[in-house]
Amino acid sequence: MHMFEEARALEGTIRLCKITQEELAHRLGVSQSYIANKLRLLKYSEDMQALILDSGVSERHARTLLRLPDDKARRMALRRVQKEDLSVAMTEQLVDMLLTTDETRERDTVCEKTLTHLHSILADAIGILSSVGIRARRTTEESATEVKIVLSVSK
Repeated sequence: MHMFEEARALEGTIRLCKITQEELAHRLGVSQSYIANKLRLLKYSEDMQALILDSGVSERHARTLLRLPDDKARRMALRRVQKEDLSVAMTEQLVDMLLTTDETRERDTVCEKTLTHLHSILADAIGILSSVGIRARRTTEESATEVKIVLSVSK
């Protein structure tokens, strides 16, 4: 019985017997986390389950890849795990790197949009001040770690 069949059997037993993961674990003499880890595998689509089985990676590899956000990322990582014959520890490092890259990209996009919005607000403020005869100017200094925006207004 492969990992996905076992997970389906455990899920079916829980449903059929109307018991919790903890009760099933007690009856089987295993930990509740053992049951939970098996059931997590059912988050994979049927296609991904087939790819994982065909790849020959371990259940721990499969669970590690579940941390990635979608099947596209998981497929790409699975191909790399196969191609480079990565251990579970190396697969965890790969997943960490991919997640960090995604988070960094997302943070950079949010930061960029916020700065664009802030520049627009300041331009509007300068326009309003100018319309009533008050001189104002904006200066921006950018370093590797920060963006400094100064609004100067004449008294």
